[in-house]
Amino acid sequence: MRISYFCFVWAALAGMSGMALGLYMGIAEDHTLAPSHAHLNLLGWVTMMLYGLYHRGAPQDASALRWVQVSLGGAGFIGFAAGLGVYLESGSTTFFPVLQAGVIGCMASMALFIFILVRDAARLGLTRTEMLMDPSFGI
Repeated sequence: MRISYFCFVWAALAGMSGMALGLYMGIAEDHTLAPSHAHLNLLGWVTMMLYGLYHRGAPQDASALRWVQVSLGGAGFIGFAAGLGVYLESGSTTFFPVLQAGVIGCMASMALFIFILVRDAARLGLTRTEMLMDPSFGI
């Protein structure tokens, strides 16, 4: 499977899950899980989609680093949203390790993404100014 489609599939699943959770909260008129819903949509749907779009057009290499980066992002948003949801619903700190692992996974994924972006820019010979100002970089 191409890395971009891996990201797109996870993003779509997160988007559908976020919509279902939003629908459930609306029907139940109980918005206790709103923070979990927001993190599911932002980290799952939006972030994974953006990762996929970048990796679809990025200069490719044989490095497993890209797969590590998106796998950490996928596992991270699931752990973050699920751990937060369980905590908000039950008040129990039993799932705090899952929540913490999710946060660490998301942050590690973003740190690796930044590294990959800078590395790809350097491989293309872009200067710092071009990296920050060129709207076509990565597209």
